[in-house]
Amino acid sequence: MHFSIIIVNYNLSNEVRNCLNSLKQFVNKSDFEIILVDNNSDDKTINEIAEDFSNTSNFSFRFIKTVKNIGFGNACNLAAESANGTYLCFLNPDTEIKSDVFSFILDKYKDPDLTKGIAGFNVAETGFVDYSAGYFPNLFFEALNIFSLGRVFEAFLVKVKSRLNKKDMINLDWVMGAAFFINRDLFIELNGFDSDYFLYFEEMDLCKRAKNSGAVVKYFPSVKVDHIGSAGSKKNYYFFTKMFYKGKLLFLNKHSKRHFLYIYQIFMFLHILTQILLWKILSFNNKSKSQGKISAFREVLSHLSSPQNLSNNPVQI
Repeated sequence: MHFSIIIVNYNLSNEVRNCLNSLKQFVNKSDFEIILVDNNSDDKTINEIAEDFSNTSNFSFRFIKTVKNIGFGNACNLAAESANGTYLCFLNPDTEIKSDVFSFILDKYKDPDLTKGIAGFNVAETGFVDYSAGYFPNLFFEALNIFSLGRVFEAFLVKVKSRLNKKDMINLDWVMGAAFFINRDLFIELNGFDSDYFLYFEEMDLCKRAKNSGAVVKYFPSVKVDHIGSAGSKKNYYFFTKMFYKGKLLFLNKHSKRHFLYIYQIFMFLHILTQILLWKILSFNNKSKSQGKISAFREVLSHLSSPQNLSNNPVQI
């Protein structure tokens, strides 16, 4: 079997249904199985969706339901344990496949340079920037990010590099986890996603360890995958803000030299202060969103040097 498509859901049943429906058109074109993991969603509609696809689909479909929310990376690892495909395809539930990316990537994996590597697609391009992939954190980006400009400038560079490159793939440090492929043998060699990450930055960490092992990370800007983005985060700004910064701090702790880490922590401290000020100003427009974000920022500030101690609890204390 060529592909094992892994989708992890948490309270996005409608998006999962659309994602699964988008995959149906490629059943006769590609050899794949689908493994859907539900992270103990409150919305039980996902059970009905899974039953519908189990009974009516003419492709291999498995449904795994966890007894608690174990996080994105751990849920992916759980699914990968029973995966049969040569390549793993990780899809966010709020994505929809509109073109035959499977035949495309299967052809690309014939390239010896990519045989054991990671491949990502265009999932977050807009205007003059492209957030679909990027570079590992560095002092320049993090200094700019004090005023939230680092990621924007990084996304601008990705867009420029894509435009200047005449090939349909470019080398980058990481690709967004919303839609990417990885050779299953490589995934196993890397022991999958790092279980310390609950949500966010687990794909960057995986790419970092892959590159450290000698594997390549390729981005295909010409291949578009529809991605809603932030479908889950809009339901709990406190939780997703906290998880984003926890993930980033974990990555910096794991992959930065000590003297650089201290500088990153100072930059992060200043960035969070500017964010708190910003969201206090914006509270008149959306009070609940501002309160959630500010609470998350304050909690992160108290764990800048010990992000592993940040709780994964989605409820504000």
